[in-house]
Amino acid sequence: MKKLLYILLLFFIGNIFSQEEKPTWKFKDNVVINGYVKYLPSVSFTGIDNFYTNILIHNRINIKAYVNDNFTAKLSLRNRITYGELVKLNPNYSKTMDVDNGELDLSFLLVDQEAFIIHSIIDRAYVDYAKGKWQIRLGRQRINWGINLAWNTNDLFNAYNIVDFDYEEKAGADAVRVQYFIKNSNLDFAYKLGKDMDNSVVALMYKFNKYKYDFQVLAANYNTDLAIGAGWAGNLKKAGFKGESTLFIDKNNSDKVFSTSTSVDYYFQKGLYLNGTFLYTSNGETSFNPSVLNFIGSTLSAKKLMPTKYSYLLQASKEFNPRFKSSITTIYGAGMDLLFVMPSVDYSIKQNWDLNLTGQLFYAKTVEKFDNLNNSIYLRLQYSF
Repeated sequence: MKKLLYILLLFFIGNIFSQEEKPTWKFKDNVVINGYVKYLPSVSFTGIDNFYTNILIHNRINIKAYVNDNFTAKLSLRNRITYGELVKLNPNYSKTMDVDNGELDLSFLLVDQEAFIIHSIIDRAYVDYAKGKWQIRLGRQRINWGINLAWNTNDLFNAYNIVDFDYEEKAGADAVRVQYFIKNSNLDFAYKLGKDMDNSVVALMYKFNKYKYDFQVLAANYNTDLAIGAGWAGNLKKAGFKGESTLFIDKNNSDKVFSTSTSVDYYFQKGLYLNGTFLYTSNGETSFNPSVLNFIGSTLSAKKLMPTKYSYLLQASKEFNPRFKSSITTIYGAGMDLLFVMPSVDYSIKQNWDLNLTGQLFYAKTVEKFDNLNNSIYLRLQYSF
């Protein structure tokens, strides 16, 4: 099945780009290239005498071809150059970057020196066919089935870590996705490739609108689990009200994990926005576990989006004018008293040029006391093209 999908992908790509020979197809009119370059110096510290600096140059290139009314194709590359004390002090730094969770390894570690790394990865590579009520997408793509802004327990394909603020696009999955759109509803089937069913995600979701709410229900083979879930999005008067839940049942021993998140958000006048989210994870920790130290840089799954059983998020953002806005995100994990605070300020210097200042403060209750485990400050200059 996996080889068949790769053959189909090559066939579609060949068929699409053969259209260039037709006189109606012109490269400059049918191909869009955009992206950005970011310069991101940072400093991390846990005390006055414990400072470590690092530099990240982050580039993204998106290429999208509009072949005709039905076919599109997309290729996106993420390129990073990083160097500094944090790289030098962590001998496994390059290994944490050179990770490709897809079935095809499209991650390339170009330079791996003691304090200098160059890495590139193709995180989007797909062809898309849309006609009438049907849409079919084949290749590396983002499949977002989540509803909430922060924790998405229905997102079986591309769960992400909210701490990773510099990767807005988020990772993709090697998959085939088929959608059938009906009036006020749609069927969504997706298959994330793996070497066998215990390493694959095969899922079907049905979305519909009822009582002025959007609902969704899903069933899936989620690696070694069977999963069933549901979600909703609507309003409580003028406030947004969203939620999603998934039950994971181990296929081998019937062990169950239940994950659910609910959020309420509200836009005030003059640009103030508030979001409050609650997450429950039945297999989460209720007391200190050293694994919490890996939370910031870890890859998450819908089965465990936080290390703690009960987690709370409060986010506030304010747009002061079209060029200046700020936000603060606070996460609290009950039990181990995990506290994460991320203030941020954004300023648009001029068209295509943006400046961002972000801080990350990380606390947790260790065996002995409530302690500051890590702090980081990032200053990002971004040029978009």
